[in-house]
Amino acid sequence: MLPGMQIVRASSPQQLLLALPHLAGPAIARSILVVPFHGSRTGMALRCDIPVLPRGALVPWADDVVGSVLDAEPDGVAIAVVTDRIVGAGALPHRALVRALVAACRRARVPVRARLCQSADAWGDYAQPQAARGPLAELEVTEGLPFLAPTPAPRVPEPASPSRCAAVADALDAIVTSGAMRAALDDPVVPVELALQAAVLSPEQAATVLALVQRPAIRDATTCQLLDGIAAGVEAHALQRTGGSAAGADRMLGVGPAPDRDRVERGVGLLEHVVAVAPTGMRAAPLVMLASLHWLLGRSGTAAACVEASLRDDPELGMALLMATVLHAGMLPEWVAAERAAVS
Repeated sequence: MLPGMQIVRASSPQQLLLALPHLAGPAIARSILVVPFHGSRTGMALRCDIPVLPRGALVPWADDVVGSVLDAEPDGVAIAVVTDRIVGAGALPHRALVRALVAACRRARVPVRARLCQSADAWGDYAQPQAARGPLAELEVTEGLPFLAPTPAPRVPEPASPSRCAAVADALDAIVTSGAMRAALDDPVVPVELALQAAVLSPEQAATVLALVQRPAIRDATTCQLLDGIAAGVEAHALQRTGGSAAGADRMLGVGPAPDRDRVERGVGLLEHVVAVAPTGMRAAPLVMLASLHWLLGRSGTAAACVEASLRDDPELGMALLMATVLHAGMLPEWVAAERAAVS
């Protein structure tokens, strides 16, 4: 069974579509979701961006997506496309992708219980393409879970402009030659917190955070600071100097009470900026931190994309490999699992 599995009451296609943002979070626009079931129970939906693929790449892509839910040993899955297109009475979009996923499920001997589409104006059933469409407003009045409008999923940050990247590269050189890096290493909490609270992040602040998180012990303690505040950062850094803390590791694996979401979102913004200006070879560490924060907020799909990008930059980064294992197993932070169970 998937960790934190809950009962989703979905006796109709409309109820299943209503459940998607509660299972995967509302950031599912322009996504394909695969929902594994055990009987009537499910714990989460696997989300991936709608890809643009040549015909020859459809089979391996579909096998990879379906393979990601097989560890849960589901006895059935549902497939859903969430698009911001206007469909009207026309053909449902992305039919080739859905057919590829259905074929991959057939090869894996996993029954497909439903294959649905939610567009900007309607919903439809790929199994009955000629059937009448339901207007999107129908979902808002369907009995069951409250309607949540899909929002675009956050993505891996794109590289910043050449001028911004050059400014940070110059700042990286300057903080090493000026001795500023030595001071930051003595007390990493202060420069990280100042960067987190800055209205506009300076090249020097971005460079300092980027340089600090290249060190695994500082990277992990800084993740705790972004998650739980200054005091947690001070404690985590002190414990790292004496060999680390099992409690800190558990916290990063989603154990304990829910963090301050607004603070974690600010941490996401800081790391997105740092990743965008980081040179090749220095992106992996902030990317895996960004993956951790997205996962801790319940955005497993975006976390997986950040992990993949991190491993492209450093294929042997231990934290990225650990996060890949966590995501592949379908694990959820305790507070995310509790929130999703509460609305089922």
